[in-house]
Amino acid sequence: MVEGETADPSAVAVSEGEKKKKARPRGQVTVFGTWCKGCGICIEFCPQGVLKANGQGRPVVARPEACTACHWCDSHCPDMAIVVRRLEPDEVEELEELARLAEEGALPAGGDL
Repeated sequence: MVEGETADPSAVAVSEGEKKKKARPRGQVTVFGTWCKGCGICIEFCPQGVLKANGQGRPVVARPEACTACHWCDSHCPDMAIVVRRLEPDEVEELEELARLAEEGALPAGGDL
C-alpha cells in the first residue's frame, strides 16, 4: 500500500457537497384551514408528528423542522387542504440559520431582516 492510501474505500472523507446531497429531505407543509373539515387523518398518521390539532380539531404545523416531505398528509387528505413542498438544501440552511437567530434573540423586532 502506498503512503496516503486507505485499504477501506468507505474511510475516505465525504466532501461538504456530498453531505448536502445525502442530507435528510425536508419539506414545507401548508394547511388551508378553510378547506379542512377536521377529520384528523393527517394528524394521526404523519410519521414524523409534524401536525397537531388546534382548538377546532384542525391541523396546524407544530414541528415544521421534522417534515421529510413524504407527502403522506397531502396525498391522503380527503379535502385536499394540505400541500407539501420539498425544500432545496439552500432553503433548509437558511431556515436553520433563522431558527438559530430566533433562539438567540438576534432577530430584529417585527421580523424585519
